[in-house]
Amino acid sequence: MYLSLQACRALAALMVVCLHVGATLNRDTYLGPAADLFRQLSSFGDAGVSFFFVLSGFIVTRVHLPDFNQPARLPAYLLKRVARIYPMYWLVFAMTCLSIWLLPTSRNPLPADAATLIKALLLIPQDPAVVGGTGAPVVFVAWTLQYEMVFYLAMALALIQRWLLLLPLGLILLNSLTHSAGDHFIRNFLSNDHIYLFVMGAGLAMLGSRSWRLSATQARMAITAAALAFVALAAWEDLTFPANNRGLSVLLFGGISTVGVLGLTHLEDAGWRPRPDHLLVRLGHASYTLYLIHVAVMSVLGKMVSLLAQHARPFGPAAATTSAILIVAACALVALVVHRHVEQPIMRKLNQAISRWTDTTAHRT
Repeated sequence: MYLSLQACRALAALMVVCLHVGATLNRDTYLGPAADLFRQLSSFGDAGVSFFFVLSGFIVTRVHLPDFNQPARLPAYLLKRVARIYPMYWLVFAMTCLSIWLLPTSRNPLPADAATLIKALLLIPQDPAVVGGTGAPVVFVAWTLQYEMVFYLAMALALIQRWLLLLPLGLILLNSLTHSAGDHFIRNFLSNDHIYLFVMGAGLAMLGSRSWRLSATQARMAITAAALAFVALAAWEDLTFPANNRGLSVLLFGGISTVGVLGLTHLEDAGWRPRPDHLLVRLGHASYTLYLIHVAVMSVLGKMVSLLAQHARPFGPAAATTSAILIVAACALVALVVHRHVEQPIMRKLNQAISRWTDTTAHRT
């Protein structure tokens, strides 16, 4: 495992959390204009999603490259992917539903029918025009998990035969070239530029399986270039980037993330790596939990801050920014605790059960 990638995963997750905290506190029902400064400073936080997609494509492909062209390993692959995504998602989904039921004034409505609920639980893409929001009812950030599951299914084809990966890639390219805004929502879903970020990460992993390597100096140069380009693009996007050209922004952040992953992995291969107990590395391990639970945590703490602001006027930008930073820190702390005491034990038991079951099945065949 590349520990530097875990640290970057933590930074990407914190970017997304900052984005959502800033947007939430900026609402009139929370702090309103007082949170304008933090909202603007964190407005490029969605670039963290681009990094997540590239990283997911890289890690899943890198880990399972030895399984390509090995159909017997498909059951273990699918079960481990399911175990990675669904248990924590279902737990957060259930807790969110309970909070919505107890607090009916919540902005997120419960699914109106059983079919919508089942699709939401299974992470089946749904039409945002019908279910509202991002197309992921209840846990709105789960729209990214819908793409994650599509990528997992595409990668499953490589375990059957590597060349089968060309089929989903060709279909996605054809769909992107021929779809229009009025098409069925599935065509719009599959034309999202985020899909190509998985391709970038997977391509980098396959390239890394060759003997070609960057030197430590070259790797540091790639990391520095990626970091500078990331900051420059974030500033440009915030100030002048066309709002109607989000696809280009996603791809640019994805390309920069790919260069960064390239540099970090080659630097670690050359001998450098962060400490395993570094806070960012630990938070990187807990990033999935952080991504899922931060909306609930920030909603509760945001309401508390808004109540405090009503009794502590004037409550200006400095106080709002300080409150936002404290909320982000609280989200990270809760994620670390939940990861250690909930997610890790669940994953440990599930992976042990999967290993026992697949080993038994292999012996029977």
